[in-house]
Amino acid sequence: MIQRVTLPALGETVDTSTIERWLKKEGDAVKSGDILCEITTDKATLEVESYYTGTLLKIVAAEGNELPVGALIAVVGDPGEAIPEEILTEAAPAAGAAAPAAAAPEPTVSAAVSSAAAPPAPRGRLVASPRARRTARELGIALDRVQGTGPGGRIVEADVVAVAGAATAVKASPVARKLAERQGVDLAAVRGTGPGGKVVKADVLAAAQAPAVAPGTVIPLTAMRRIVAERMLHSKQTIPCYYLQMDADMTDLAELRSKLNAGAPDGKVSFNDFIIKAAALALKAFPQVNSRWVEGGIERRGAAHVGLAVGLDEGLIVPVVRNADTKTLRDIACETTDFAQRARSKRLLPDEYQDGCLTVSNLGMFGIRNFIPVVNPGESAILGLGVIQDRAVCRQGGIHVRKMMSMTLSVDHRLVDGAVGAQFLEMIRDLLEAPQKLTAE
Repeated sequence: MIQRVTLPALGETVDTSTIERWLKKEGDAVKSGDILCEITTDKATLEVESYYTGTLLKIVAAEGNELPVGALIAVVGDPGEAIPEEILTEAAPAAGAAAPAAAAPEPTVSAAVSSAAAPPAPRGRLVASPRARRTARELGIALDRVQGTGPGGRIVEADVVAVAGAATAVKASPVARKLAERQGVDLAAVRGTGPGGKVVKADVLAAAQAPAVAPGTVIPLTAMRRIVAERMLHSKQTIPCYYLQMDADMTDLAELRSKLNAGAPDGKVSFNDFIIKAAALALKAFPQVNSRWVEGGIERRGAAHVGLAVGLDEGLIVPVVRNADTKTLRDIACETTDFAQRARSKRLLPDEYQDGCLTVSNLGMFGIRNFIPVVNPGESAILGLGVIQDRAVCRQGGIHVRKMMSMTLSVDHRLVDGAVGAQFLEMIRDLLEAPQKLTAE
């Protein structure tokens, strides 16, 4: 019996997906639950399962094709069964170029040898396979530093792996390697000024500041960058915000965190984990803040889902800790660590970065003291956190050095009035300054 395999719906905000690679080929026997292919959205790489048992008669969507949700991507049926003409007609627009009879692996070419099949693509426009892009993200390799050896100068996975191997062979200090990974700098392209040509921190910083592309080059938007741009523009155009700032004394919390982590070499609790728990408890206490603007009124949320902004090379993603008010700090720590790792390799599921009530955004690791974050559409507020630093403060008639952190709350004024927003932020501060309340099971 002929069965149509279509591109699955992956959430309210996902309209299209790209076929990254086929794990089955035409003629293969498949059963319900088998993984047919991998697809990528603007934020994640996901697997498509077969709901049918039979034979994969035809692959309609080739690797690299971007298709709308619901589009036909393959046909499953009995061995040798004829595919009706109307299905083939439906498949023609979606397929674009003829789909391959089998998903051939990428050519394993040497990164030192250029392909003679076609002239290389101009460097102003990066052409790379989905697999190469994913590998580059996982290895921290900037694609604009990779010379493609595939047809037409296309960057394939082998090119990225070769560059990663060259970077590993470079003599560099541990600090330089860590910084290069964070900044997306190719160590193999950095001239070392340390002893014996060793790459040091200053070399990486200089390379990171150098222009990656020629001035005047127009860089095409990635799917993630386009979505971020659209959502932030929508936020600034439609959400009337006000902003509240407050300092929190983090001295006791820092001491408690050190004690908790001293007895737990694995699964360490971060400052963000404490703040997520505090924000979730405040959301439960202030239903006006735990709301969202919908057609015809204001919807009360009930559950306290708190998102944590994670910066990626292509943009920003906000995985969500669900029901954070009911979870222990260690449970939250395990989730946020896992989310951050999978976010950077685009392995989050759509349900894991949707339906947040409030977002926590922390730029303290960059030395930022305070900033005004932009509210994520669909949420009521976003909490911006600055660096925790020693400051001289007046307490009980004396001057003391305390570990202080500045917080900025951006609030949708359609949902939350100023007095309520101020009390909400005050509760978060009070919880952070009495952190033992956050450790209760």
